Amino acid sequence: MQFDATLWLWVGLAGMTAGTLPSAYRFLIGSETRDLTAVLTGITGIASVAYLLMAMGYGFVSVGGTEIEIVRYIDWLLTTPLMVLYLGLLARSGKRVLGALIAVDAVVVLAGIAATATGGVTRFALFGLGVVAYLGLVWLLMVTLPRRASFDSSRVSGTFTTLRNLTVIVWTLYPVVWLLAPTGTGLLLPETEALVLTYLDIVSKVGFVAVALRGMEVLTDVGADVSTVAD
Repeated sequence: MQFDATLWLWVGLAGMTAGTLPSAYRFLIGSETRDLTAVLTGITGIASVAYLLMAMGYGFVSVGGTEIEIVRYIDWLLTTPLMVLYLGLLARSGKRVLGALIAVDAVVVLAGIAATATGGVTRFALFGLGVVAYLGLVWLLMVTLPRRASFDSSRVSGTFTTLRNLTVIVWTLYPVVWLLAPTGTGLLLPETEALVLTYLDIVSKVGFVAVALRGMEVLTDVGADVSTVAD
């Protein structure tokens, strides 16, 4: 049983590593969009390290009899802000919007950690807090960010929209998995949970990086102006 769960973690490592290579190569050759490729490399690179640690049996802590994949949550706490940061940089929406996006995103992940570490009514109350924060994050991504955006071209806007929609659709499935997994109702076995989370992680992160790189040729100006994003 443990072998099956571990197998999916190794699959996640392979997927994240493969997803890191193109952006890492682009970063190393010193493209004009190097700042953006650094963000993309960090997304899948950090996830690769997290999956390696989990596959090797590290990063699991027991709190009140509940085993928490703390490395997975640290992965999300580091990589999901990078993803919303990338979206904010594409939109050139300003530092205040970027700060709000990253802060609300952090609340979502931290609420998930707290909910997993507790039990009873408190667990679901904290989960509810995370859901409310996530709805706020969706509002920022779907409404506030486009309103504050200053796209260089319609192609940049199209890349942003594709990435934003992919992110919102896939991220919305994570709370559902939490509810069905042993953390919630227990309808999913740990092995199935590992499979589903690995699949969602690969789609959300590797898919994000792949779409971003495909549109990178039209982002030269954005890459040059990343350091000057302001309100």
